[in-house]
Amino acid sequence: MSLLNNLMAHPLDEGYAVAARTRPSQGDRPNKSRHRVILVIALAALGFLLAVAASQNYRSAPAAETQRKELITRINEADTRLNDLRAQQTKLADEVRGLQAGGLSNSSSGAALQQQLDNLELQAGAVAVTGQGLKAVVDDAKNADKEGRLLDVDLQQLVNGLWASGAEAISVNGHRLTSMTAIRSAGSAITVDYTSLTPPYTVLAIGDTATMPARFAQSSGGQWVQYLVSNYGVRSTITTEDSLLVPADATIALRYAKVGGPK
Repeated sequence: MSLLNNLMAHPLDEGYAVAARTRPSQGDRPNKSRHRVILVIALAALGFLLAVAASQNYRSAPAAETQRKELITRINEADTRLNDLRAQQTKLADEVRGLQAGGLSNSSSGAALQQQLDNLELQAGAVAVTGQGLKAVVDDAKNADKEGRLLDVDLQQLVNGLWASGAEAISVNGHRLTSMTAIRSAGSAITVDYTSLTPPYTVLAIGDTATMPARFAQSSGGQWVQYLVSNYGVRSTITTEDSLLVPADATIALRYAKVGGPK
């Protein structure tokens, strides 16, 4: 009976009464119109700042374009100067070799030393090489996405396969490969000896055309290229050539030397 009496005496739950007492009065409620005014002012200030930034960018655009053109001009001039210096270096190196050969040809020991120097220069990539060999042209897949693009590791596999097939000298897009040459990626580009290349990549390998094609097809490099062609649409053409020219390494430099003969 006490429960019924309590329900009759207190029909409203006490929680409602507490909520009613803590409810803010009409005067304490936030002023919505004031908040709207603050929001409008903030948006107007933001719009003003954006307009100022756009105006500054518009005014600075001609200067930025001028600086860009000047930078491109300086880069082209530097490339031209570099090519001229490399041509001059090649010419002087040929003169030195001529004088060297003339000095060593006076005796049998000098002739043997000259032959040894010729072999070492060939191995080091210090001289240009001509002869028969393989020409491989590889390119990204047509309309290539990320998976259809050639990577540095793909070019490394191709080159290593040619070395294993008996190549005596190799170049990639005119850049001679030596024991000091690096094939790497720089962003989306492949670099050979720190020079960025663009596809298609033309790889020339001088060697015996009677044996190189079959040996390359059986090598890991040849199988890797065929895998890329079959699974990713990479384009590849490999032909035998009667006459190829692999240039000398234009960046080769003497790193170690010592005085010969008795001390």
